[in-house]
Amino acid sequence: MSFYMTCAAWSVVMRQTRIAWSSHTAARSGMAPITRGLAPLAFGLLFALPMPFALGAAPAPNKDSVTAERLQKFLQRFPQADANGDGVLTESEARAFRQVKQSGKFSAPPARGPRAPTHADVTYGPHARNLLDCWMPGGDQPAPALIFFHGGSFKAGDKSLVTSRPILLECLAAGIAVVSANYRFSFDAPFPAPMQDGARVVQFVRAKAKEWRINPDRIAVSGSSAGATMALWIALHDDLADPASADPVARLSSRVTCASPHSGPAGLEPEYIQKYAGVTKLGAALWQLFGANSQTEFESLERRTLIREASPIHHATRDDPPLFLTYAGVPAEAPFAAGSPQKDWIHHVSLGLPLKAKYDALGGECELYHRGRPAPTGAEIEFLKKHLSLAALAGTSETEIHR
Repeated sequence: MSFYMTCAAWSVVMRQTRIAWSSHTAARSGMAPITRGLAPLAFGLLFALPMPFALGAAPAPNKDSVTAERLQKFLQRFPQADANGDGVLTESEARAFRQVKQSGKFSAPPARGPRAPTHADVTYGPHARNLLDCWMPGGDQPAPALIFFHGGSFKAGDKSLVTSRPILLECLAAGIAVVSANYRFSFDAPFPAPMQDGARVVQFVRAKAKEWRINPDRIAVSGSSAGATMALWIALHDDLADPASADPVARLSSRVTCASPHSGPAGLEPEYIQKYAGVTKLGAALWQLFGANSQTEFESLERRTLIREASPIHHATRDDPPLFLTYAGVPAEAPFAAGSPQKDWIHHVSLGLPLKAKYDALGGECELYHRGRPAPTGAEIEFLKKHLSLAALAGTSETEIHR
């Protein structure tokens, strides 16, 4: 029944109800008008018709919200289904994972979650979001460490995301410590604040090396989506150590041994995104990272220097560390339509391939995987074990690593 039909019917019902109530009152006082027979009908209709207002039926749940909730529950149960590692499970990823499971090629991980962090909610800076968790593996020797940054478009997310990713347990089993950190959101402080927080985490972990039994010469960075771009920026940027600082943490190196980011755009400039993804309409999350309120502000001359500085690809040089990159999609899908929604292209391999090409030209080590060329099972942990091993760094010191 339509809304207008329902309202009309309710108008009749309420009128007949008033008549029926009057009849009931009259009957009690000894009067018996012919309207007495309307009472059962009116009260029956009162409960038979749908109510259009306060007593109406609850609205049907939004299809998108139901789908998102279902996918989130699926991701919590099967974190391996998140093929591009961005922390958000799409319907296509869930469908592909089900096909793998049905083929009999899926090997379920141990049915246990990660233990509580060895060091939880540790403050590494002055802001309320400057907190990190650290999981230490067993063993007597100082452990290498992987630092993970969560995704969320630089305006959402939490360090707890790492607990849904297989790499946490894989690292601990391999003797690698895992650190997961929060950082300032763009609405609290735009670029360079989030990236500076990430670099500060690297320096802070080095400052804690002796106390936590971490090897300061063997630190890797990783992350998903926005956190992946942060990890790339830290890995490729020049050392942010300030030898003259009064802060002992700030005097330490921000350089790392290797990086394994997932779905992080290597460039953030409008020209870069248009050239490689074909998109001209950019999302608000990208503007807000630079304190802009519109795409026009985002593309203004005054912000171009900032955006270039924030784009990891412009910092790549011959002495940068090995990279392990994963992305969504396949190269042939690009370019996208100019007005495509951000979710279609922000994690796409088209925004990572130029960095792979630049690394190849520089003679650097860069593994890149996507849906058309998926990473072999266990490839990321093997990459980390290879580059964080004691043998690989024998005879080196912190100041010699990728300076």
